[in-house]
Amino acid sequence: MNSWTTFAQLIRRDLIVFKRGFRKNFIDTAILFFTNVMAFGYFLQQEGAHEGYAAFFVVGAIASFGFVEIVGKVGIQLADLGGDRTIFHTLVMPIRSRMVFYYFGFSWALTSMLLSILLFPLGKLLVFTEWDLSMISWWRLAIMYVTANLFFGYFAVWLTGILKNMTDLHSLWLRYIAPMWMFGGYVYSWQSAYALNHVVGYISLINPMIYVMEGMRAAALGQAGYLPYWVSVLMLWVFIGLCSWHGNRRLKRKLDCI
Repeated sequence: MNSWTTFAQLIRRDLIVFKRGFRKNFIDTAILFFTNVMAFGYFLQQEGAHEGYAAFFVVGAIASFGFVEIVGKVGIQLADLGGDRTIFHTLVMPIRSRMVFYYFGFSWALTSMLLSILLFPLGKLLVFTEWDLSMISWWRLAIMYVTANLFFGYFAVWLTGILKNMTDLHSLWLRYIAPMWMFGGYVYSWQSAYALNHVVGYISLINPMIYVMEGMRAAALGQAGYLPYWVSVLMLWVFIGLCSWHGNRRLKRKLDCI
């Protein structure tokens, strides 16, 4: 049995576990999605947000749900590393240690995709005619959707490698998740940040969430007004590579892997 066979079996096992809890997890996700769309997508329009903002927000909300889930995934892994350490059961399988860490990122990305993909029809239902489906480039949307979730998966691997234990979860939210989310174009476009202040616009380009939001909106709402689609895709793959490489190194060191 080679590493790829074991990799596939581990993914299959995770999908079986994911299927058992899918209904509960989707209901939780749908409720959070609904409240966000109502509060930001509609109520903000009463405060002067531009027409069509609900569709703008819905696409960003769908794009970011995998990012929100990172806290739970990293928390579970840190709890395991500080407790039962069942990760060692996986490491003794016929699979290279680096493949184990690649498996974590891929599995987290895959389950995130399967959970949030149903938010697309729900989002369309919530915003009615504001989201013109004829503007969607489906193949570009598919590429960006997969790319964004792979980034979330391997960003979670990297965070697992750099955080010491469960007590760091508080810092995870305050230092990483909240700033990247709020300054990552969740409620505004990069063009708006650039128009406010050119320096702010350029600084925000170091935040990978900008590329997630801009790429998804360019694919789902049309290119006009957003960063070039392929620039967003390319930059996210750069971040995926960096997170995967450095996260792998940190986890090997943390677990004393060869």
